[in-house]
Amino acid sequence: MVGRMVGMALTREKILDTAFTVLSQYGLADLSMRRLAAELGVAPGALYYHIKNKQDLLSHLASRLLVDVPVSSPTPVSVDEKVTAVVDASARVYEKLVGIREGAEVVRLALALHPQRLVFLTDLDAVFGEQVPGAADASDPALAAKTVLHCMLSLIEEEQTRALVTAAELSTVAPAYYALSIEAVARGFLVSHSL
Repeated sequence: MVGRMVGMALTREKILDTAFTVLSQYGLADLSMRRLAAELGVAPGALYYHIKNKQDLLSHLASRLLVDVPVSSPTPVSVDEKVTAVVDASARVYEKLVGIREGAEVVRLALALHPQRLVFLTDLDAVFGEQVPGAADASDPALAAKTVLHCMLSLIEEEQTRALVTAAELSTVAPAYYALSIEAVARGFLVSHSL
């Protein structure tokens, strides 16, 4: 058991803290509302005052996982700077998610159900939407942002699976092919229409 709430008020933050711990220790399959209630020492119905359902829980959890992953500080002024901003952000996403069991899957679920809750996606969208010399007219920066994020999540899941199958230790530093893949996808969206 993760912890019991004795004499403490139940809050959304406490629920999310406990959900993160359950996810990290046991995985997504064990993260049920019933299990979460048991870990918190409350009746399952008490959770629904703060969280609508499991999908709502997962989207809030995903938002929290990526909340402190900035995409870019300075405003990129060239295609290369935009690509660098996206690749740098992808390295931080990798570092943040690779050690969290099924963390990438949680983000993918939120991306499908409540993408508006992912500030990271909004920031990534903004990078693709900013016009710079030599960049394609961003006809759909949201598509570019979603595609790049899906690429990040898939590659993270691949590394997690490889480590699981081979019993290898996961590094928080992304392998070279990860950055090269993200760079290729980002650059493809930025220059494909400007040729």
